[in-house]
Amino acid sequence: MLISVAMLATGLVFSPQQIDTRLWSRQEIWGIDRALIRRTLGPEIDQNRYPEKISVFQDGAGYDAMVEYTIDPDLQTAVATVFEKYNPDYAAFIALDPETGEILALVNHQRQGIQNENLAVRATYPAASVFKIITAAAVLDLDKATPATVIPFNGKTTSLYKKNVLRHKDTEWTRRYPLSKTFAKSVNTVFARLGIFSVGPVKLRDYGKAFGFNQNLDTDFALAPSRLTFNDDDPWSIAETASGYTRSTTLSPVHGAAIAAVAVNGGRLVTPSLVRKIVNDDGLILYTLDPSGGAPVVREETARNLQVLMRETVSKGSASASFKKFARNDMRAVDVGGKTGSLTGENPKGRYDWFVGYAKKDGRKLAFAVMCINKEFWYVKSAYVARKAVEYFFRDSGEN
Repeated sequence: MLISVAMLATGLVFSPQQIDTRLWSRQEIWGIDRALIRRTLGPEIDQNRYPEKISVFQDGAGYDAMVEYTIDPDLQTAVATVFEKYNPDYAAFIALDPETGEILALVNHQRQGIQNENLAVRATYPAASVFKIITAAAVLDLDKATPATVIPFNGKTTSLYKKNVLRHKDTEWTRRYPLSKTFAKSVNTVFARLGIFSVGPVKLRDYGKAFGFNQNLDTDFALAPSRLTFNDDDPWSIAETASGYTRSTTLSPVHGAAIAAVAVNGGRLVTPSLVRKIVNDDGLILYTLDPSGGAPVVREETARNLQVLMRETVSKGSASASFKKFARNDMRAVDVGGKTGSLTGENPKGRYDWFVGYAKKDGRKLAFAVMCINKEFWYVKSAYVARKAVEYFFRDSGEN
């Protein structure tokens, strides 16, 4: 059996590429599964192209079929419009259903050049303080702290110095925040100390792996793995990793949304998916998505506590300016939480600004990740892009 892809876009038909599918036997009749879809559609999606039509060949006969994606075109367009308005140098937005992993929007933007690179599936970007979600999850899940646990620290919230991390001493200038506030304010010193003294290198790596770092997620499109690398024997390496103060830990926007989903689906890492079904011209379903329930990575209580931390980031923390006066009118019943992150990076070069989070109301849920990269000027904050996406998704009292 062979499967080929024809791309229908802007009036052009791309030459089909045939792939032998005899080795894929999960679908006994047609042989179409996630691995085959990933190999077939991956190169196209990498280039921001979404094939609408494919051909399946069996016993010398060809069958035309259509691909139905999980994308919500209205949400996709709404976010693209925000990017077009503010025009950052580079940007990516991904939204998914936190229960099933179905991708609802996958938007890319470049200020200059052709929009032919899918930035959302790359993992060359420093995760920055987004990794604090992993450190916080480990601390909570290991019962080392609760959102109310007070943790003293010295220095600025944004600084990271060895004397304040490795040799902490209470002084008259020592500040004492509960964990929820240190997360909301993204206090590097606190998370560095938690990584070294409360979690430790083995558990930090274990939780990183459970959350999908250094793993090939079973997506139905090509997705570069996010990377987690540190030296177990070097306390400072652990400190930088746990606080997100390193370029060594990388993250793709797609993976960032999956991490955010853990907080609102009971603690599971769902598999992001783009293809809902493949149907031939006669209406016969050749493939249908079986949404992953997701592997449990933390306890349900931990997931609920992550919401407490992420909610405070929006209400009182590093994302509060972007969500100012959000809880008004139609949005007052929408529960939103997230985590910011910022760091300079090299591929592409610029200042990276992250916001990953969730929103929920009346049983409807959304998990998302936004990444904006600015070379010289700030055009728009990622948290503000997320706000506009949430406002659109939950507009009209939940009708979408």
